Amino acid sequence: MADPSRNFGEAAARYTAFRPDYPQEIFDFLLAHVTSGRLFAVDLGAGSGQATRNLAGLFSNVTAIEPDGRLVEEARLPANVKIELKAAETAEFAEASLDAVISATAFHWMNQALVCKNAACWLKTGGAFFPFAPDAFQVAGDASDYFTDEFDKWRPYRDRRLVDCYDYEAALKESGVFASVLPYRQTLRHQLPSAAAAGLISTFSFARDYARDHGGEDYFQSVKDTLTRFGETVTFIVPIIGALGVKA
Repeated sequence: MADPSRNFGEAAARYTAFRPDYPQEIFDFLLAHVTSGRLFAVDLGAGSGQATRNLAGLFSNVTAIEPDGRLVEEARLPANVKIELKAAETAEFAEASLDAVISATAFHWMNQALVCKNAACWLKTGGAFFPFAPDAFQVAGDASDYFTDEFDKWRPYRDRRLVDCYDYEAALKESGVFASVLPYRQTLRHQLPSAAAAGLISTFSFARDYARDHGGEDYFQSVKDTLTRFGETVTFIVPIIGALGVKA
């Protein structure tokens, strides 16, 4: 099976159309622990820019690090964002030059120990590294059993990093490079029209890999048709997990 972390760009338009924006509370948590200033910030694994746009409204200068140019083309980023097409592990910034580094739904795909070490080097005293991501979702209401059955089909296609590398708090603590590590957790409810719910599912790497072997776009059309029969909207219950490391 192909490495899904290399294939996100093929779904770039889907990410832009269907991935919801991150809530402001996430960035409020970041700002509450950044005491170095709001001059320079970096988004590692920026993808189609959902979190980058938030960051650009809070910091004067933002750099989006993303290896797949197809995703960046869909991002529509503000003028104060600089784009660098490279992997997070190869990014380079001057020591003690950044106020914040984030990674939104991407840290589990990275060499976590190396990224932690690099981020701690780049940060100013009082700066923070904050990776966060949605955890396994649930679906409320009549569609719940249907999603449980579909997830059982997707499960063999889930990359092990989606299981083994999701303890962000442990990764930051084990790195030993931050003065303190604070856990973050929030639960969101997204109520989406049936078509948008089916579109969101089509952005999941494991669902796309399953679809490649089971009808391609016809599979996602069947998901959309089934969800429509359940009603006009689908409610996703999504835990957001994360951890924030502070530079002493």
